[in-house]
This record gives sequence, structure tokens and C-alpha cells, in this order.
Amino acid sequence: METAMRSNAAGGRYGGVDAVKLAAAFLVVAIHTGPLLTYGEYADFLVTGVLGRLAVPLFFLASGFLFFRKLTGRPRKDERALRKYGGKIAMLYAIAIVIYLPLNVYKGDFAGSVTAGGLLRDLLVDGTFYHLWYLPALWLGIHLVYYLHKKMSVNGVLGVTTVFYAIGLLGDSYYGLAVRSDVLEGVFDWMFLWFDYTRNGLFFAPVFIALGLWVARRPERTPRGSVLLALFLLSLAGLFGEGIALRAADWPRHDSMYILLIPAVCALFLLALRWRIRVSPLAGSLSQWIYLLHPAAIVIVRGIAGATGLDAWLVSHSLLHYASVCAVSIAAALAVSLLTERRKRARRQQSQPAIPA
Repeated sequence: METAMRSNAAGGRYGGVDAVKLAAAFLVVAIHTGPLLTYGEYADFLVTGVLGRLAVPLFFLASGFLFFRKLTGRPRKDERALRKYGGKIAMLYAIAIVIYLPLNVYKGDFAGSVTAGGLLRDLLVDGTFYHLWYLPALWLGIHLVYYLHKKMSVNGVLGVTTVFYAIGLLGDSYYGLAVRSDVLEGVFDWMFLWFDYTRNGLFFAPVFIALGLWVARRPERTPRGSVLLALFLLSLAGLFGEGIALRAADWPRHDSMYILLIPAVCALFLLALRWRIRVSPLAGSLSQWIYLLHPAAIVIVRGIAGATGLDAWLVSHSLLHYASVCAVSIAAALAVSLLTERRKRARRQQSQPAIPA
């Protein structure tokens, strides 16, 4: 048993976590671009339908860890921290909604009959654009885990959220098993009147946020890196086996949720905590903005390809399309991150008292 967290925490940064989150952001881009489709649909499935599914759970776990490690155990202070964190998520979501509103209009999302219930469902659960479900899921998941933890131990929270995850599995990758029961099929048919997928803030996010809570509360002595690496590789191999078997059985309604995501993501995150690497202070912000801006980057790349006659290279060739979208996403994310950092620095300078000469 060895200690790695304290040295990483001493500098106030988690370089390994930031690096893994950045890699996860590029996996999300891969899911939405299909980088290997030119070479084979099955190869692309292995990347986007299995490997890429590590990304969002990793974001949830990291968010849970970074939030819960800051709590003090003093109710009033912790409640303020929760409100502040929830407010930041809501503000980021509002900004993202505004960014993608023109694309919503362009796609014709408001052209048909729009109901208040449908708008609420999109706003509170499914997201107003195809990737924005993550933010309401994070908001709900953080609040759910926080209030569960006020009533029970960390292990209790893990138990409850695992049950929620099991239900979510039956509405996602294990849907083919659920529909063998008329009762379960009816239950899920009713659920899907209220949301499109079970990969949401009730069934998907909480267990990974709870794992972040567990990591934040655990003793600092952790298994050796070799043990964690072995656990990750075994879990990853099992995850590929699980994904391949479920696809062969034609069970998935969607392929976001797998059983072996839980040990694989947990082992990967614990490994990342041990990595003593230096990354740019902007890395955490970059991963966030790459995630949020990459669908806009897809539209920009397609627009450039159409205007320049380079569709065969920038769109039809899947790997070049992926690389182009990544490049535009990085440029946009870097611009936003630098602007945000500059504004923070200016606010800090304004808040400092003037010192007379």
C-alpha cells in the first residue's frame, strides 16, 4: 500500500485527473463523429460504443470527487457550497443553451408542435441539444448524492445509487433482457414518456458521483499502481467482452451503460490520482469546453468543407473529419478558456486592496 494523493493535492492540482479528463473529452468527440467508420463499422463500434463510454462516467466521478473533497462537514457551509456548485452548473447550462439555440432553430426543433411538457423534458432531463443532457444530469446527480449522504453512510449511498444504475441498465444496454418481461416492458414504456434515455441524472450519473464521494472520503492509502493498472486492464477487457456480447444479442436500446464501466472507471480514476504529471492550469477548463463546443465544431467543419469543396476529405473521410473537429474544438475551447482565465485574473486584481507606496 502506498500514498499518492497527498503529494498531488499539495500543489492544489490533480495533473493526472486533468490529463485523463482531456483524453475523455476527445473520446466524446469520437462518439459523435465516428472516426473509424471509413475503415469499418465494427471497428468504430469498439471505439465509440465501448471504449468511448468510459468518458462521461469519468467526468461524473471526477466532478463528485472534486466537489465532495471540499466539504467540511459543517451543514451551513456545505449547503452554501452545494448552492454555489449547482449555480455554476446552471449558469454553464444556460450559456450552452444560448450557444446552441440557433442550431436548434436551424434543425427545426421548434417547427412542429412544441408542448410545455416537451420543453420541460428537454430542459430538465434530455438536454436542449444532443450532448447537453450531461449538465442537468450532473446537477441532479450531485444533489441526489449529497442529500442521500446526509441520511446514510458512503457505503449506503453506493448501494442505493447502484440499484438506480441497475434499473438504468435495463433501459439501456440490457433493454433486450427487460422486454422479455411484459411488466418491465410496460414500466420502461411509461418511463420513456418522461425522458428519452435512462442515461440521465437519476439512473446514470449518481453511482459515479457516489464513487467520487467514496474516493474523496477514503483513507489516503490506496493499492499499488500495478494493482490498479491490472484492475483497470481486466475491467477494460471485460467491458469490451460485455459490449461485444450485448451487441451480438441485439439487447441495447442505447449503449451508454455497462456493468463493467463501474470498476473500469473507478480504477482509471484512482490511477490518474497517482500520476505526478504537470499539465497546463487550463487543462480542466479545456476538457469542459471541448465537450460543450464540439457539436458546434462539427457544424463549422461541415460548413468549411462545403464552402471549399473538401467534403471528400473533411467529411467523408471519417478519421480526417474527426481530426478536423478536434482541431476546431481545441481552438474554440482554448480561446474561451484563455478569455475566462483573463477575466478571473482581472477580478482578483480588482479585489486586492491598494497598497500605498
